[in-house]
Amino acid sequence: MSNTINITAIIEGLGGIDNIAKVGNCMTRLRLTVRDAALVDRKKLQAIQGVMGLAGDESNPQVILGPGKADAACQEIRKIQGGESHASIDHVEEFNQKKKGRNEIFTIISQIFTPLIPAFAGTGLLYGIMKLLQYIYIYFGVQLFNPAGIADGGSVFMAALSVIAGSFFSIMNIAVAGQAAKVRGGNLFVGLAVGAIVTNVGALNGVAMGIMNLQFKSGLGGTFAALLGGMLAAKIEKSARKKLPNSLQIHFPALFSVVITGLALLFIIQPICGIVSDTLSSAILWLVYNAGALGGAIISGTFLFLVAMGIHHIVTPINTLLLQEVGYTCLQGFTSLAGAGLAGVAVGLLIRYRDKKKYGKLRSAVFGNILTQLLGISEPMIYGISLPLWKPFLAANLGGACGGFVLGLFKTQGAETMMVSGLMGALVNTKPLAYLLGYAAAVIGAAFFTCLLGVKNENMAVFLEDETEISNV
Repeated sequence: MSNTINITAIIEGLGGIDNIAKVGNCMTRLRLTVRDAALVDRKKLQAIQGVMGLAGDESNPQVILGPGKADAACQEIRKIQGGESHASIDHVEEFNQKKKGRNEIFTIISQIFTPLIPAFAGTGLLYGIMKLLQYIYIYFGVQLFNPAGIADGGSVFMAALSVIAGSFFSIMNIAVAGQAAKVRGGNLFVGLAVGAIVTNVGALNGVAMGIMNLQFKSGLGGTFAALLGGMLAAKIEKSARKKLPNSLQIHFPALFSVVITGLALLFIIQPICGIVSDTLSSAILWLVYNAGALGGAIISGTFLFLVAMGIHHIVTPINTLLLQEVGYTCLQGFTSLAGAGLAGVAVGLLIRYRDKKKYGKLRSAVFGNILTQLLGISEPMIYGISLPLWKPFLAANLGGACGGFVLGLFKTQGAETMMVSGLMGALVNTKPLAYLLGYAAAVIGAAFFTCLLGVKNENMAVFLEDETEISNV
């Protein structure tokens, strides 16, 4: 464990190791379920060095630690618990028992898509690097980076990179269905089999269903169908295991699960999800084309609130839907610019509070988080700086709205992959210059509003080097 994180203190703040029923993590935060919410000492957790903030509800706290540290802390807690035998970490069905309705949906989606983020980010960034290499070919004629097809004289090297970059997206539905089954307490590999049905319907492709002139189609319903299919497979499998005798446990739960879910997918779920997907993607594109700059300002100006509440993964299925239906996702560009507002807050704080002796602690915190923010990781700036200071958090949203307004002027902008944001978002955007203009507008706008609004005395106190009061604008 890093010496900046006191894992023992975190466990004590959570009410002790025996009070931790479930533990998991995303890129920047521990996600937990506790047995007794009354034992959780939030003030104690907030005071621990390295803890940037808390989110979640009483029974399901989220401890924000930052990139890398969250995973390390999760592994440490699991070791102390005695490994996976101590608690069923893979299945998070119990994780949601105390959550109902809206909160349960957010938790389920987060648990399904969070483990997929590294694959999205890695292959997506490779796609962005390929675009840079293509420019080298265009302007300098380096044949190694020729992106054309091999039959047209293109580079084998670029063709190989294209295969690698597209690898995860070719199995995305399979991965989503498998993770959905796992999260809901089913068998991972049964879920993968169900996802394969969504991905490829084989000989049925193009065959009429005999219902409403619909046809079987590989990929129909996309991520939505895979998500529902994986969850249904888990439900059927668990139900079969409860009712069947031990002698039939090996073969028949999986058989019933795959057959029933497969038929439901082909004849019910995929057609319905296909209609929903087409309608939703058309509606989003209509809003972008017609609301334009105003729509962009609203999306970019409000997304940080979703991040602060820990429910930002709710847009991930929509992003995957747009990638599958249209080939790019306009939402990714707008949500990325919300983070650009936080970069502007960093600039504004450094400009307004230049006294290194008086505000040295604040400036050190800002400098320590600039790089991660430019890479598109927003939690450190949110929980470590802007939310505690409050007005800068508002400034970040206003700055994000400025950036979204500018980006919204370009109707066909969008990211051609997911989970690549910050300055690197320009590499994967259909209109990189438009994205950079929006990013600059967000930074400038947020810096301006940060300087204008300032910080209240009581909020700045934690960052002061001495007890001297600051002026309040």
